[in-house]
Amino acid sequence: MVQSLREKQSSFLFDMSRLIIWCFENGYELTGGELLRTKEQQTLYFEGLTIIKVNSNIKLVKHDRLSKTMFSKHLKKLAIDLNVFRDGKLLSKKEDFKPIADYWRSLDKMNESGYDWGWDFSHFQRNEK
Repeated sequence: MVQSLREKQSSFLFDMSRLIIWCFENGYELTGGELLRTKEQQTLYFEGLTIIKVNSNIKLVKHDRLSKTMFSKHLKKLAIDLNVFRDGKLLSKKEDFKPIADYWRSLDKMNESGYDWGWDFSHFQRNEK
């Protein structure tokens, strides 16, 4: 059965709600990161640019790329970045995310996380194929 984008988004958020509850029940604390990303913002991430305001001037600052693709699932609201804490400390090491990524994948075969790629550990997405 082919799902509409709305149905995919709904399934994704349902699984995300289950992940959030599981995290809190297992001693993690979460805050929201990014869900929706505009095409313009994705372009900035892909090109390694940030817009900053200095006094009344707007400037583009070049840095390392924040995204490796122009096809982020954030563009379709099928991805979210979460800030994950344990004992009040923001988690950043790959091994800290293994239990979360394992649970996320167990919810649906289409679920994938940045942990699976070895970077972007706090990223969770629903693939479409």
